Amino acid sequence: MRRNTQMQPEPALAERWEQPSPTVWRFHLRQGVKFSDGSPFTADDVVFSAQRARAPGSNIQSVLASVKEVRKIDDHTVEFETSAPNPILIQEITNWGMFSKAWAEKNDAARPADLTARGENFATRNAMGTGPFLLQSREPDRRTVLVPNPGWWDKPTHNLQRVELNIIANDATRVAALLSNEVDFVYTVPPQDVERINRTPGVRIIQGPELRTIYFGLDQMRPQLLKSDVQGKNPFQDVRVRRAMLLAIDVNAIQRTVMRGQSRPSNLIYGPG
Repeated sequence: MRRNTQMQPEPALAERWEQPSPTVWRFHLRQGVKFSDGSPFTADDVVFSAQRARAPGSNIQSVLASVKEVRKIDDHTVEFETSAPNPILIQEITNWGMFSKAWAEKNDAARPADLTARGENFATRNAMGTGPFLLQSREPDRRTVLVPNPGWWDKPTHNLQRVELNIIANDATRVAALLSNEVDFVYTVPPQDVERINRTPGVRIIQGPELRTIYFGLDQMRPQLLKSDVQGKNPFQDVRVRRAMLLAIDVNAIQRTVMRGQSRPSNLIYGPG
């Protein structure tokens, strides 16, 4: 699954799906899709990708957190069984990409590298997928170069021949590179520079909502906080404490001053829309 320009889920490598039961999702895979090395994309790659995403060291385990089992029905059909009914599974898997089982095993990358321990394997700096671009080169934290994939299963909606992503960590340097035409576009745009960029001839701001919520996560599950001078209880288990904390934070001031009006207070994990 992927998201369209309106951020709604739409079919991608899965053409269609149905639910034989409240906890089973059956996906019918698009036929004729090839990885960029020419090998076919099949149900074996989906099952493998699910196992890899859930393995120790993976940083996308949450994507399939509700999934109990992924099983192959035939070469172009897979079933996902969840531990309980999950009506937003389609939404959750839009950020999950497919690995080639044969490519990963050939390059000793069948298990994810543990990034928390600065682990690496072949897949850390190399990629081979079914998407619209091919990875030409990658220098982590510096530069990534992509070129169009001539064998992509879908129709391109761009005229790009080469894409170079440069990492410019400093906000001022990044904006200066844009305004001097050193780069064609920047992301992210510092909130304090939006108006300045808007006033610059030949440059424009493209603005819209994104799927990001910034929040405090409160340790309210365990009976006693791990690091606190409050002993024998967890104050966050009292809803009044959580409400008081919300009231004590001026979210409107953050929205108005820190974010320069470019955010929306939600009080929810998922924002409006």
